[in-house]
Amino acid sequence: MPSSNALRPASWGAALLLAVLVTGCSNSEHPPAASSLPSPVVQSGTPSPPASPPVDPEPSPVISYLGKTKIVTLGDTEIRATRNEIGINVACNVTNTRDRSHNIRVTVSVGNGKDWVTTNKFEFQQVPAGQTASETTVMGASFDGKLPDDPKLYIDSVIYY
Repeated sequence: MPSSNALRPASWGAALLLAVLVTGCSNSEHPPAASSLPSPVVQSGTPSPPASPPVDPEPSPVISYLGKTKIVTLGDTEIRATRNEIGINVACNVTNTRDRSHNIRVTVSVGNGKDWVTTNKFEFQQVPAGQTASETTVMGASFDGKLPDDPKLYIDSVIYY
């Protein structure tokens, strides 16, 4: 056997090793070669505008006060709670912003943030498109303890059906 045939497997192995080293591995656990990394961004003297935050699929509640009345707004639903001598007067206002009449159910919870919570469902039947429905109730009238001056107020759910 000529000696040139004996070197052929060794030269193939070296060529394969050299090809792997030059092209790099395709395994994602290893960082890419320095030549394939993006070049650093050079900033100019003018700052770019900040990226806008991602849009939330659900609106966040907004809490405000009008005197002693606490107002929680969630989308098109507004709840107002005021403590009085017999309990907490809770008013629910909801606007139907849909394109046709809907029944709307709003579930509201009021509590003191420690050991007392009461829940009420407001049912509005066939609210026309673009109209606002309102209802008021007293919550916590049967509570034996001291009612909070600034009650915890939650809009648990708003259901259109």
